[in-house]
Amino acid sequence: MCYILTVGVLVISIGWVLEAAAQVRPPRRKHRILIDPGAKKKNTLKADIGASLKDIAKRATQHSQHTKVDVVFVVDGGRQMLGAIAELEKQLVNMLSIIEAKTMDYRFALISFQSVQGEPRVVLHQWTMDYLGIERALRQIRAEFGGKSVDSGYGLDGLVKGLNELDFRVDVATQFIVVANARMRTSWPGAKSRSKVAEQIVNLCRQNSVQLNFIGISEKVQAELTDETGGRWYPINANQRQMDGQRIRSGETVADKALLRVDGLFKRIAENLVESKPGDVDVVFVFDYSLSMVRKVDAACDGLDRMVAVFNAAGLNYRFGLIRFWASVGGGESTVVVTKPPLKPEQVKSLFRLPKIGDEHLLDAIMEGVPKLRTDPARELVLIIVTDESTSKRTEKGYTAGKAIAVCRGARARVYVIGGVTSMRSSSITDNFQRQVAQLTKGEHYIMPASTIADERR
Repeated sequence: MCYILTVGVLVISIGWVLEAAAQVRPPRRKHRILIDPGAKKKNTLKADIGASLKDIAKRATQHSQHTKVDVVFVVDGGRQMLGAIAELEKQLVNMLSIIEAKTMDYRFALISFQSVQGEPRVVLHQWTMDYLGIERALRQIRAEFGGKSVDSGYGLDGLVKGLNELDFRVDVATQFIVVANARMRTSWPGAKSRSKVAEQIVNLCRQNSVQLNFIGISEKVQAELTDETGGRWYPINANQRQMDGQRIRSGETVADKALLRVDGLFKRIAENLVESKPGDVDVVFVFDYSLSMVRKVDAACDGLDRMVAVFNAAGLNYRFGLIRFWASVGGGESTVVVTKPPLKPEQVKSLFRLPKIGDEHLLDAIMEGVPKLRTDPARELVLIIVTDESTSKRTEKGYTAGKAIAVCRGARARVYVIGGVTSMRSSSITDNFQRQVAQLTKGEHYIMPASTIADERR
């Protein structure tokens, strides 16, 4: 009996000791808390070809105005693509189900590119409504892996062939889906051949309202092509790092490269406008026509092309208009020229060009130009102010920032601003009127790259 009692007391004592040890834990070693356990997870991309295809299908069908969808698969036929092509073949039917839920008018095409025994090969399968035909073509690519020396081919050449030889419907934003786990190459000769062919690809995409999507690797040219054409990049496997042609890293800060380019700002504004899901819209540029803008006109014209691509891809019903403003040097009388919608993009670009020698007065353009637009009440009005200088004071006419904002709100306009900066001596480098009119009308405000510092005596 004494033995049993002794053992019982010992067991209870050990329990008390273990419980106390659990409550009073020793401090962890420093090296255990220096590393964020979630850091690696944050940088790991989830690679899922099926999910990527579904996302592309949703973006292609998200706007009810579209009743047609055209999809072109551009597939690397190299040996290392065996698993990826099999997965693509498997997931086609799931992508099709999303498209059929929104529209019955769809077409598929396929471009394969390979290097067979050292020789480049690009095969184009023309448009078809039979997705089973695309599956059979993918199976044929996989069948060629056995017995022959089949390697990754020239993907850029495949894109050029498709963009030149396929017929494109004018009312469709065609989706190209490039699936590759190797670098995009070209057989074009020359040290800068990749840059030249990439530039041609972008131009052809813009002419034909094509968006390039990549299920691919972390490569600069893939990121830039998706960025320039309004497409999206997806990783083909988890070994890739996030790629976005617009993103740059400086120290610990990730900034948007679009904010450093005029054309990128035009695209950003277009994307923001589309995301707000407007109805029919009149987009009117309030354009600084003074001489300081002469070096920014080409970028503005490129930006208009990018804006048009975004609008067309979204099926937006839009019209362009223009208010140009300039003045004589030294505070002379303003000239405000209003060109009402509808204007074609090429007409807008021609009117952007040849800025006048002189100054500019933005408040005059708002106060005198906006009321002359007389926008149809059934259409939304969007004003895009484009100037590289801050807003000059116009007290002699009784124009104030408050009155100009009231004019914009009275016209039910949403105002976007790509604008100038004030003197570095002021508390804020942003122009108060330009910033406030964007905020109060639910638009966005950006600073024009290479803006000039305002002369506060004006």
